Amino acid sequence: MASLAFTNLRVFISEKDHGIYDELTSKSIDAAEDAPFTKMPDLFISAACIGAKNDKYKELEKKKDIFVADAFNQTLHPPILASLAYKYSCDINILSDPRKILNICECYANGGIHILYEELLSGEGLRPLYRLIDFIKQSNP
Repeated sequence: MASLAFTNLRVFISEKDHGIYDELTSKSIDAAEDAPFTKMPDLFISAACIGAKNDKYKELEKKKDIFVADAFNQTLHPPILASLAYKYSCDINILSDPRKILNICECYANGGIHILYEELLSGEGLRPLYRLIDFIKQSNP
């Protein structure tokens, strides 16, 4: 795949979900077991994948930018983002437009963040990191 240039693009989430992103990343250095994502791009990608898997494509109402797209791992993340955009559009031409790719992934992340949050923080027992591990194991038979 040709390189996707996400240079100077901002990644947006729903303004009302910023607290979730902050909660799942802000304490990761001190307590990875309670906040299992060290960086917002990793959480964003996870939420987008979960949204796509569950067909939860949800337009953003009030947008809040959370990071510059340059923060994505330039080796790992672009193929994932492109795959999610293609899943939604079924149009190969979408892959030449990084902003359109991000727009689609933002909507998938908007649909998936609540599923992920519920899995990690609902109920009693295991801490969020271990719930994440269980969630991943359950998703892959």
